[in-house]
Amino acid sequence: MPKKFIILLEDDWEVWGNGLGNVAQLQYLPSLFLMKTLKRLGATMTFMVDVVHQMRYLEADIQDKSLQIQRKLWEENVLLMKDYGFDVQLHLHPQWHNAIQKGQHFHLNANWNIGRYSRAEQEIIVGEGIDYLEQLVRQVDPTYKTIAFKGGSWGLQPSENLFSILERKGIRIVMGVRNGLKLPISGTDYTDTEETVMPYYPDYTDIRKIASEKKGIVIIPQPEYSPSLVSMLALGYDMVKQKILRLDDTAHFYGEPVPLEIRHLSPLMDEKKLQFRSNPYQTHLKVGNQPYTYLKSSIDAVMGRLKDVPGERIPIILESHTKNFLQHYKPIERFLEYILQRYGDIAEFGTLSGFLNELESNPGMIKIKSGTK
Repeated sequence: MPKKFIILLEDDWEVWGNGLGNVAQLQYLPSLFLMKTLKRLGATMTFMVDVVHQMRYLEADIQDKSLQIQRKLWEENVLLMKDYGFDVQLHLHPQWHNAIQKGQHFHLNANWNIGRYSRAEQEIIVGEGIDYLEQLVRQVDPTYKTIAFKGGSWGLQPSENLFSILERKGIRIVMGVRNGLKLPISGTDYTDTEETVMPYYPDYTDIRKIASEKKGIVIIPQPEYSPSLVSMLALGYDMVKQKILRLDDTAHFYGEPVPLEIRHLSPLMDEKKLQFRSNPYQTHLKVGNQPYTYLKSSIDAVMGRLKDVPGERIPIILESHTKNFLQHYKPIERFLEYILQRYGDIAEFGTLSGFLNELESNPGMIKIKSGTK
């Protein structure tokens, strides 16, 4: 059988991590564009939906008509994803847990890494999230189960308690591990990850390491790569243009000043400084507010690097953030078309649920420490 790359396009479906944004602008409209585009191209994907945000909206002031509309639209949007035939799985931004509502704004906490919450808090966040998502989706798919998880802002460490909870709740696939990624503020450190491409059973005490025995959870790592200087210049120019034109300034939708503590809330402030000092600069495949030149170069670089990886079915995680799609619809559509035109003979789009079926049929695809069963 010839080698085949399985492009696992997944979207972190969410508003801004600091609590700003509207479901209609940042979630519904861009996800509708993505679904229609993929449907036209005959491709598929998985939406990783941030349930903690929605749970907090459901608990909020019932008299707030705007929130009533947004939380209803959120649910209808998820059901629309299933209606279009796409996969829906679990994404959790724990900083929404116990967020305080003040007027039009939600004040979130500064801990974006679910691994650093207490076991009791993890039980609540994970359990309530899965229960709510399954109850919602089973309205249209009675057999639906949440089988995949991605933590907000790549946060999974420490992982021992978290993974035992996820496994007990039926999660089989975990994403968010990318070799070399290090975020000191949130406590995320994926340096020296032992497997960077193929699925592997993780050591629950150190998920960078491959386990010596089969586990209930499998990690699919995100392949890292180093963009070329030309790609970085194109990305930098586009970012400056966005800044000048204020294309992503959702604060205007509130009609009142946004508190500074909300605007400045981010776990990535030092990550950008650290990463741009590294040599070479490393990142991973992503789709959002990048120009076409950058997107094309990124997939070419990763496909070129992975062509010699042993195996017949090679997964490639392609991370998407529909909240960043504003003013970038054309480059994204062109990029997705390019993938199929350039690599359609050796690559296909898949879902996490579909890939799990492959892993269950062929467990030999999953890496485990040599000499174990």
